[in-house]
Amino acid sequence: MRFSGIKILTLCFAVGVSSVGFSVERPRIYIPVGHPDLKKVLLAVEATGGPRALSSEFSKTLTNDLNFTDLFVILPEEKLPKAGGMVLGSFDFKPYKALGVEMVIKSALVVKPDKSIEAELRLYDVARGIQILGRKYPFVSNSNQPARELAHFAGNEIIKILTGEDGVFRTRILMSCGIKRKEIFIMDFDGANLKQLTNDGNFALSPTWSPQGDRIVFTSYRPSKKGGFVNPNLYIYNIRTNQRSLLTAAKGVNSGAVFHPTENKLAYTFSNNGKPEIFILDLQKRTRVPITSTQFFSVEPDWSPDGNRLTFSSSKTGRPHVYVSNADGSSARQLTKVGIYNSSPKWSPKGDRIAFCGQENKANNFNVFLIDPNGSNLVRITEGRFSSENPVFSPDGRHIAFSSNREGRYRIYIMSADGTGIRALSPAKLGDCKQPAWSPRL
Repeated sequence: MRFSGIKILTLCFAVGVSSVGFSVERPRIYIPVGHPDLKKVLLAVEATGGPRALSSEFSKTLTNDLNFTDLFVILPEEKLPKAGGMVLGSFDFKPYKALGVEMVIKSALVVKPDKSIEAELRLYDVARGIQILGRKYPFVSNSNQPARELAHFAGNEIIKILTGEDGVFRTRILMSCGIKRKEIFIMDFDGANLKQLTNDGNFALSPTWSPQGDRIVFTSYRPSKKGGFVNPNLYIYNIRTNQRSLLTAAKGVNSGAVFHPTENKLAYTFSNNGKPEIFILDLQKRTRVPITSTQFFSVEPDWSPDGNRLTFSSSKTGRPHVYVSNADGSSARQLTKVGIYNSSPKWSPKGDRIAFCGQENKANNFNVFLIDPNGSNLVRITEGRFSSENPVFSPDGRHIAFSSNREGRYRIYIMSADGTGIRALSPAKLGDCKQPAWSPRL
């Protein structure tokens, strides 16, 4: 896909004054994400003008995207004032103020003679009576859902303008699903556009993304060659070309691989003698180096965002616990000290938190926990008589995807990073779905 011809209409910024009297122009942060007193913004999203089907899809997608963030209260459609025009002076802010509306979005779509779509979107600050975002952009895409894609793109810009952080509306989630067998599936961040990537007829497991979001690595029990023996091998799959290639078929377990954030290597679990350990695989040289040596096992590595550290699950002290080490495996420190089984650790995008699943005692199922990389601030964010496993952060760190059997079969769910707003993404018809992997921003 590609976006072209972006025309900036207006962008309004707050102006600050330094202590020495010079004016310093900087973007105004309307929604300070992470602030303890953050309140949701009452937002009016007016119906999109233009061709009925396309404009309806655009408006619905944009509204759903903004609802997803938990940053807004969307004014019900029946309470919207009469729209008026799109530009300043063609409508009155007073009806919005009377309803307590803080911001208004106006938009329209036009189909050009070459069948491309041109969208106009304007975001207004009601209290100040000003426009804070206004853009026109022709949109060209190979997708059969151009209005939906364009709404995601526009939604990301809105979030960037209001919070100073990029949105996640063009991200996707991988998962391993099936009943008797497991295959790799992919879906949009909101559960739409479900697609099966593998058809191995065996077990395809533990998918993860490359830093650029163009490739994935996963484990499959499909023989590496026709007539070969069944073995858990590592494969790389190119999302753009739909081509896969064998990475390693070394005899033994090859699983749980994760790409390094900046270097051409990955960390993964390898075992050819019954004792799984974490290895580093150089993707150019194809050399494999062990970085752990434990009594029973070390598994499930995950790189810190800067690539300087690893977190993993290990039985160094007998029971599985979460550890953090340097990138080469040195100076390993045990983070979790309680519970009987702690596993599947994942870094937050800022590197300030680690999510993992843990079993507190034999009577409990697994729950999702958060902990600081120094072992402090341990908190459980799920609860109940069902299991919640395989947590992974969204690229902005504000949401967590995880697998749970809370409604019967294991499905992929999503929640805010504080454990609220849990909702299912994957359809139950796929069988058990586990091991979600959230893409980088695409």
